[in-house]
Amino acid sequence: MDFDGHRTNIGLVDICKEKMSQAALPSNFPLPEALTHRVLSYLSVFRLLISLILLYATLSDLVFTQLVLDKITIGGAILLSYFIMSVFLLIDTRRRTTRPYATAVATLFIDVIFFSILLFIFGRMGSSLAILLIFTSAAAAILLPLRFALFIASLVVLAFIGAALVDWLTQRETTAALIQAGIYGLTTFTGTILVNMLTRWLKDYRLTAERQAVQLTRLEQVNELVIRRMRNGVLAVDSDGRIQLMNESAWFLLGSPKADQKILAKVSPQLDKALANWYDNPSAEPASMTLYSSQAQIAPKFVALPGNSSIRVLIFLDDNEVISQRAVEMSANMMANLSGSIAHEIRNPLAAINHAAQLLEESEDIVESDVRLVDIIHSQAGRMNGIVQNILQLSRHEKSRPDIFELIPFLKELSVETKSSLPGIRLTLEIDPEEEGTLVLFDRSQLHQAVGKLLENANRHARLDAAIPQVVLTMKHLPKTGYCVITVEDNGPGIPEGNLKRIFEPFFTTHKQGSGLGLYIARQLCEVNQAELTVDSAIGSYSRFHIRMALARSEKERISGQ
Repeated sequence: MDFDGHRTNIGLVDICKEKMSQAALPSNFPLPEALTHRVLSYLSVFRLLISLILLYATLSDLVFTQLVLDKITIGGAILLSYFIMSVFLLIDTRRRTTRPYATAVATLFIDVIFFSILLFIFGRMGSSLAILLIFTSAAAAILLPLRFALFIASLVVLAFIGAALVDWLTQRETTAALIQAGIYGLTTFTGTILVNMLTRWLKDYRLTAERQAVQLTRLEQVNELVIRRMRNGVLAVDSDGRIQLMNESAWFLLGSPKADQKILAKVSPQLDKALANWYDNPSAEPASMTLYSSQAQIAPKFVALPGNSSIRVLIFLDDNEVISQRAVEMSANMMANLSGSIAHEIRNPLAAINHAAQLLEESEDIVESDVRLVDIIHSQAGRMNGIVQNILQLSRHEKSRPDIFELIPFLKELSVETKSSLPGIRLTLEIDPEEEGTLVLFDRSQLHQAVGKLLENANRHARLDAAIPQVVLTMKHLPKTGYCVITVEDNGPGIPEGNLKRIFEPFFTTHKQGSGLGLYIARQLCEVNQAELTVDSAIGSYSRFHIRMALARSEKERISGQ
């Protein structure tokens, strides 16, 4: 959970991917399409300013003197045309539909033609217009592939050579103009190649940086997802005691603070005090505490982050109740595996004992007084066999294979089966006729086992001190929740308050013939099917066990709801 409003970095990844794909499509061009369009916009503005300056200088006769052949008229007309073209190109490059690569080729070619004409009209090699031609070839090296850029540079060099030849032929000047043209030409070619290489290197560095940005963004997403899914609470706090990051577990442990509450001292003064103590003595182990806001028992751990990061400390909040529950689950699993191994070894001698008792019972020489002893052997062997079956079931860790089925026919069939398997049970099935057609998503065999164990447990306890033992099996919908509840109720002595929290622990039992595994297995079967098993009881009155499970919509309801 991002504490500043559940921000995600998915948009950044998409942008980086789009930029990389744009850069990779035209591989022969130095720049990606979007960046080429931006450079063209800058060149259009530059072109417009240059045309305005040259037009103003020409028309005001501030720069060029001793003009012949009415150069002001010819030059002014050319510059006016160039200015109009610059305005059009500026508008055209502002349009997103413009093809930037084609536009770059056309505009740079036009620039070379206009500047070459102006070079021949005004001053030739002695004017500063040669700098504009060199600049145009450099711009071509930035925007175009090397072969196109060298073609533009060749046109510029031809313009230099032509202007120098005209000066040498018409004005009878020395070869200095030709030398100057050669230097300009060499500079043009060399600059074009170097600028193009530099542009490609920058493009490679840019692509590398974008790939690294995408990788870093993905790593940030993975880290954020890991932090969110952690069962331990995680807080990231800066040097000013402000919470920069908080996952969902920490949010619940701190009492669900509001999003604008970012000061640790206000969210949890106890945790802020523990952090201050840790600053004073980092080697000391922080003591466990009870948070006032949620009454949760936590064990904080502080980890300092190196470097100049804005986040200074990570705080891990370990819920003591979760730790205790994990310890119980680990011990239960270890005990179940060990018990499973022992149970396998017990089954063979137990079967032998049961078989020997059966043979003894069928013997003609058995006396009347020993029949009672044989019954005791059968009874205790059956009890031991039930314990062995529970232990083996506990050690198997069966996976859930849920399917959708109607719950009421299932409960009716289970009720009939229970009455036949538990002779003497007074079982009442109470279901509202309006509940017909209830569909649930559950592993049918596991639900059969869970409800069956609850019915056996209810029958056993109802017979302890009730004058007329009664077991009631009911099913009701929870309105507007999407859940239903199966309830198994008995009229036994009830469960003492001190035992309510322990009855689902493995091997805990208050019945002399119980194994302490029935309710534990029932809860495990419910949890693997995303259901909840709870209990409430009244001493001397009743005990009720509730299985809360999700409803599965029927096809008719699904279609009507769409």
